[in-house]
Amino acid sequence: MTPITTAIDYFPEHELACKGTGVIKLDPRFADELPKLREAWNRPLIPTSVCRTPEHNQAIGGHPRSLHLTDNPVWPTFGTMAADISWGDWATGKQQEFAELARAMGWRVGLANSFVHIDRGHDVGIRTGVYFYKGYQGGVVIK
Repeated sequence: MTPITTAIDYFPEHELACKGTGVIKLDPRFADELPKLREAWNRPLIPTSVCRTPEHNQAIGGHPRSLHLTDNPVWPTFGTMAADISWGDWATGKQQEFAELARAMGWRVGLANSFVHIDRGHDVGIRTGVYFYKGYQGGVVIK
């Protein structure tokens, strides 16, 4: 598979690029599914973090096996497979609705207070479907 290195539908380059280096390297499976999620949601999605080079990920204290990585040492990806979406100003009901939609469309979901992490981990064999970031105090419940 050839990584996607440009903007994709609904998501301009500046939203996808590594904040430390400007690199865009998306796994084609992720690049195909993210616009589908956006279309199904039918509202804007504002990413706070998508691509991370290994160097930038380390510099910000990211997990060394993160699916944000443009080059992943553990998972068989062809680029980034994750996005953090800003949702701190969404009502709990909208957060719930989005998390349920993402799960129904095959996304793994990580719940945090100011953002929701979504990734295509199932595409590379990661089984966990929903998890919580330390300190999460929201009201989203995924069954």
